[in-house]
Amino acid sequence: MQRTLVSRSGRVLPLMFALFALLVTSVAQARPKEKAEHEQMIGRLINSVRYGQDKAALAFMDGDTEARELLGAAYDKGTAEQRAEFVRLFHHIFAGVAFPKMRGNFEHLTTITYDPPEVKGTRTDIGSVIHIQAGPKEQELRVRYWLSKGADGKPRVVDVTIQGDKSMLTNIRDDQIQPILAEGGWTKLLDLMRERAKDLPAPADKPMAPTK
Repeated sequence: MQRTLVSRSGRVLPLMFALFALLVTSVAQARPKEKAEHEQMIGRLINSVRYGQDKAALAFMDGDTEARELLGAAYDKGTAEQRAEFVRLFHHIFAGVAFPKMRGNFEHLTTITYDPPEVKGTRTDIGSVIHIQAGPKEQELRVRYWLSKGADGKPRVVDVTIQGDKSMLTNIRDDQIQPILAEGGWTKLLDLMRERAKDLPAPADKPMAPTK
């Protein structure tokens, strides 16, 4: 049974928008304690996506933790090479599908309000209400985010959940990754991801216009 990887799920792009909508204004509204830690990562990520620095933007996402969530028990059954290729291909597809849409959606964001962050070890969960002016009527979207902190101490984005739905990674895992693994294991999963990636440009950094 042929399945589509990440690219055509109707839920993925709204979730991606919610993810990056958080990052647009969180620097300004973060509590002072977290502001310094997250400001550099968030500011650089937003600038990277907005100005076509897709390869740079992917460095601010926690690919290994995403892989663990998506692959489940299969993560430990794969080789180091397979896991590394999975992360590379997943981010390739992710950047090719989501980032172009994000560049056109930033203008619709008006404000974001936040709940106090919940910190448990290296994981931080942050709830928020996103206000979007995409037409004559403002829309509100309640979203919860998962940020990780790597061994280097730097925060990275892992997952996002819109109220009333499963999380972004849960949807991708349950609808696409796990069914493919059940049908053909690592071999089929990577084969399909390689084929999907061929249809998308490799993540790259667009040349920046020289400053005057």
